[in-house]
Amino acid sequence: MNKNIFVTAFQAMPNKGSENYVGFYIVNTLINKGYNVYLYTPLINQVEIRNYFQDNLPKNLFFPKINDSIMLKIFKPDPLRYSQYISNIFWELNIKTYLKYNDFEYDLYYHINPSSWWAYNGMVNNAHPVLLGPVMGYRFPRKGLWGYLKFKSFIFELIRLLILKSPYAFFNRRKIIKSSSNVLIDGEKNIFNIDKYTNISHTLSGIDTHKNRVKPEIPKVILSGRFVDIKGYPIALKCLKRIEKDFIIEIYGSGPQEQNIKKLIKKYNLEDKTIFKGYVDTRELATAMSSSNVFVAPYIRENASLMVSEALYAGLPVVTISDTGPSSVCSFFNSNLSKISEGTGEELIEHLKKNIEYYLDNFIIENPKPTSNFDEDIVREVEKIINTF
Repeated sequence: MNKNIFVTAFQAMPNKGSENYVGFYIVNTLINKGYNVYLYTPLINQVEIRNYFQDNLPKNLFFPKINDSIMLKIFKPDPLRYSQYISNIFWELNIKTYLKYNDFEYDLYYHINPSSWWAYNGMVNNAHPVLLGPVMGYRFPRKGLWGYLKFKSFIFELIRLLILKSPYAFFNRRKIIKSSSNVLIDGEKNIFNIDKYTNISHTLSGIDTHKNRVKPEIPKVILSGRFVDIKGYPIALKCLKRIEKDFIIEIYGSGPQEQNIKKLIKKYNLEDKTIFKGYVDTRELATAMSSSNVFVAPYIRENASLMVSEALYAGLPVVTISDTGPSSVCSFFNSNLSKISEGTGEELIEHLKKNIEYYLDNFIIENPKPTSNFDEDIVREVEKIINTF
């Protein structure tokens, strides 16, 4: 008989934002492994998942009845809005209410919500056995990068700091530690510092496409990610303007900072080199990666990076900044496929420039050699827990 897993994920849209992708990726992995997955997720996510599968909704995927509270209808699970930090708390209360009245006995209760570890308490001590994660370690902009944030983003980072260091967050962390919950850490930073919790890498795709790489006629640089301050587009463009070589820049994404990015491109006289591609699906981006020289990811604040992981799986070299989430992701892959830039200010810009020039001069085809497999590690933990209880 198939095992029944109750899975809750606040963000689980197939094609919108990294956290959504992680949530849906794990759900889909469990479905493909034959588990009966009872996915408790906001109605907006359910609609997107049904649209994704169209008329082929898996027979082992079920949606328990859910009633979004008034507050959840106001604070929706939108990864592009900062209000999601508030809505995570209301989601915690929603889960707690569901479990209180649930009379179906599941083989496992699994809460996926990568970055919102302070909002896991809806399930902790309210069900058994429980699996939480992968829980991302939190990061803040490292020294030398705060100055690239606009005022609004700067204030938001301070608010994040207050939330993560608040009594509420510390209470939740202590409650998780004292509970019998099993915890997955995403391999970047172990915020609990407890060895018993399983550490897994943030290597999501598992699709090895490096053999499909084709050298472009003109060396190509890819920039990709939401058009927001923390993605570091000003850093990348300031660096690229100094490279006196023949190359083109393709930019993928969308967001509120698009006009500011275009102004910088004009300021740095990069208009003739730059092509805006807008938002594209994963398949189209993978095709672009296969014929590019380097992916530049000067992210100011990123827990890990789905985009960097996908680039490395495609065999596309990555240039990024030290002591950031992307540099942590790079450590799980073939070291020949990444160069980590050190320093601050002008030193950092020059180091980035040097590293990008290396890949513009050398088209690399290498096996990504990931050190672990994200979905296999999760399934192994799920099976271990189910077979124990």
